[in-house]
Amino acid sequence: MWDKGIWSVEVKQPELQISRSYTPLPPIKPVDYSELRFLIRKEHKGEVSGYLHSMGLNSQMELRGPHPGFDIPENVAEVVFLAGGTGIAPALQAAYTTLERRNAEARVRIVWSNRWRDDCEGGGQLDNMDRKRAGLIVQELDVLQKKHPGQLTVEYFVDEENTFLNQKKISQLTNTSRRSNFEGTKLLFISGPEGFVNHFAGPKRWEDGREGQGKVAGILGKMALRDWIIWKL
Repeated sequence: MWDKGIWSVEVKQPELQISRSYTPLPPIKPVDYSELRFLIRKEHKGEVSGYLHSMGLNSQMELRGPHPGFDIPENVAEVVFLAGGTGIAPALQAAYTTLERRNAEARVRIVWSNRWRDDCEGGGQLDNMDRKRAGLIVQELDVLQKKHPGQLTVEYFVDEENTFLNQKKISQLTNTSRRSNFEGTKLLFISGPEGFVNHFAGPKRWEDGREGQGKVAGILGKMALRDWIIWKL
């Protein structure tokens, strides 16, 4: 699936017979491809996340999948990813597939918004601190940036520090006029909590019995980014 793009698996909570979808983290560092790694935060009253956080080492769990989310095209040239909270996991997948499996010359820009600095400890601050103190996801983003200098940029916004993602920043990210000889597909992803996705791109809609994209609304709907494929995750 790493050759495809963005994908997920379902994790089952056997006691309540419910499941939730989680996005595996890509193998940025050398790892066994049979391994699956996840970023799972324990949510308040989260039946599945609470169940997973209660499990000990070497416990077994039920998985279903993989479920494809978006196949990144071979001719991808630009990726902008707006990630809120745990929405950073598919952003890592998109960056990995684009730069490692598609086009090493593509440009990928990730914006990661969080409520608290603890959620992205060290993000945007690694030049002034011990990298070992940074959060694990921040470290993995740093590894990928070093592998692709100039092609991957990551910016951090933190609510408690009064830094917020807004329309002006998105306009800067999607402005490709400065790139000469630009060709290829331009992708803009939005991933994160429902409120985050709705604010920037409008809600998803149920279509033919399953969740569909719905129309692009919110901030992105006002911007009319006609040259970009916009996808909600």
